[in-house]
Amino acid sequence: MNARRKRILLLATLGALWGGLVLSQWIAWEEPSRVPLTNVSGPSAAGPRGGSDTLHVQLDLLAAARTQREMVFAAPRNIFALPSIGPINASAAAPDVTDEALRQQAVATDLAQFHYLGFVRTGEDWQKKQDMAVLTKNDDLHVVKAGETIEKHVVVKTITQESVTLIDRDSRLEYTVLLSEEPQNPAP
Repeated sequence: MNARRKRILLLATLGALWGGLVLSQWIAWEEPSRVPLTNVSGPSAAGPRGGSDTLHVQLDLLAAARTQREMVFAAPRNIFALPSIGPINASAAAPDVTDEALRQQAVATDLAQFHYLGFVRTGEDWQKKQDMAVLTKNDDLHVVKAGETIEKHVVVKTITQESVTLIDRDSRLEYTVLLSEEPQNPAP
């Protein structure tokens, strides 16, 4: 006998053995018996209800649940929002307004006049200090890098593709200028 015939004979023997096992299991198989479920541990369900075997629907609980689902709730309050201040009497507000607040408001108004028109990348990713921004204020055009000074009191802190952060030297007030999507109209 050669090796091929031995393998075929072994395969046929194993197949017959498996077939015999499957056939014996199929013959011995019985359908499982159907037995109703019974409570074998814990409190009996019939005890507190008065010994009744039938189920009762408690309509009052269903109606209460339905009305609770249909209730309209008030909108949740935003706990992170700044508290709203009602109308302030002008005479009462006068002592609270300081020169510092007026100066900061003037600086913020001055910085708000800048418009971010474009972003220029001149170096590789590791040379982020080479990124340049194109800013305008009124009719003046400024091409700046991070760390440069504009108009003797405004320093460019950071430049990204979406925004430029400016700092006023005197008040240390930071202002972020977002990229302008609308073209600037020239003044007549």
